[in-house]
Amino acid sequence: MSGARVLHHVEYLALTLVLFGAALAVRDELGWAYWGFLLAPDVFGLLPATLLGRAPARGYLPPRGVWLYNAWHTFTVPILVGVVALLLLPIGSPWPVLGWLTHISIDRLLGFGLRGDDGGQAVF
Repeated sequence: MSGARVLHHVEYLALTLVLFGAALAVRDELGWAYWGFLLAPDVFGLLPATLLGRAPARGYLPPRGVWLYNAWHTFTVPILVGVVALLLLPIGSPWPVLGWLTHISIDRLLGFGLRGDDGGQAVF
């Protein structure tokens, strides 16, 4: 494993621990939405993406489904959703976004990144 890859995994381990720590600190407030959004990126991104055509090889997604997978597995989308929700719904809960961010950080920790145009793992 190269030095950059090790550093990448260590960074995501730290982020995952911080996010889990935040969830643990507010565990009585999390509710079902946290747990739902912890699974949502795969339920709404990975599963439908696999139905959008034929994958070119094992471990790849169909190229037509890459955008859907990447939209649910990038940090930008949940952060924007969280900011907009807090601005428009000040009584809304931030915990679903915490679940979504935790899912993404766990994926990165395990080596699952965004997908390239061909449906395979993109190089970061």
